Amino acid sequence: MAKNDFFSFVTSLKPIEMKAIGELSQVMHLEEGTEIQTGNQAADALYIVNRGAVEVIHGEGRGAGQAMSYLSRGDMFGETSALSGIPTSNIFRACESTSVQCFRTRDFPELMRRVPSFFFYLAAKLASRLVQVSDMTFMQSDCLELSGNLSNFDMVTIYQTILNSSQTGELSIFPEKNEKAGTFYFEKGQPKFGQYFRLLGEQAFWQLFLPEKLEGTFSFTLCDQPPECVRSGEIIQRHPTDMLITALQYRDEFKLMLETAPDRGSVIHRAKLNLHWEGEEPWIEDQRWLAELIWQHCYSQPITLEDLYQKLPVNELDFYKVINRLLETLHLSMVHYEAPTAIAS
Repeated sequence: MAKNDFFSFVTSLKPIEMKAIGELSQVMHLEEGTEIQTGNQAADALYIVNRGAVEVIHGEGRGAGQAMSYLSRGDMFGETSALSGIPTSNIFRACESTSVQCFRTRDFPELMRRVPSFFFYLAAKLASRLVQVSDMTFMQSDCLELSGNLSNFDMVTIYQTILNSSQTGELSIFPEKNEKAGTFYFEKGQPKFGQYFRLLGEQAFWQLFLPEKLEGTFSFTLCDQPPECVRSGEIIQRHPTDMLITALQYRDEFKLMLETAPDRGSVIHRAKLNLHWEGEEPWIEDQRWLAELIWQHCYSQPITLEDLYQKLPVNELDFYKVINRLLETLHLSMVHYEAPTAIAS
């Protein structure tokens, strides 16, 4: 059974199959604005995003020239046209510095011979898209409402559907047991307020998009006013497209960071008397407030990363970036800490 994205699938291959994937594909590095595939032409290749983001643009008809969705690391495009030979009207364009893995149709027979599971993976991805189309419920008159299972939909698809609908309403997220964990209010298709667990505003938005897949259900219903639970947060003022591109960048960065991030059960404590938060990276000054807040919470005694995170109004990516920096600069250290046990009488 195919994994959710291409890179997860590749990890399941044998070394000889991974070698074949490398020999029968090419990496393309693209500058922002480069069109990878133009409309009304049959594709001679399928592509997988290695890094960056690709926007899918309506090529003709209603909405022509408008972005209809965005693709990020591990997403595939061009496969339907490449496999069928039928031209697509859509245009695929890099919306930032991007690299893609390119599989030419002329190499498909050899790829089928050497890595047959690759085509099972393609079939699973295409079937998943059919499930999305059939499972999402649209009830359209003057309005649009939708609902579905989060295991079948990426948040990008849900977000783009609401954005393109230009409707005003509430997106509710139910991860499990029908208990609402998130509420996002959209005004004419644009996000204005957000709440996800304890986080509000943009922080809630970033956290919602960090996982590649969520479990549970979602629903979008029309309403004229934002719910009470989100009004205490700041109004989201960024352009909705910028919000999505940033969310995709956060997701890519978070996935890589998890490979080296300390366990949430790790215990940390201060290793220096004073905080010196310095560095040349652009994000350092932006996260000074978070570094200082973490420093305060670590003042009196050791604390687990899990307990510390629950005290902070930030998404996991920003949290780990600052924690890793504090560990690298030896401001914090991890300790083996055990709670005292009762002495048997």
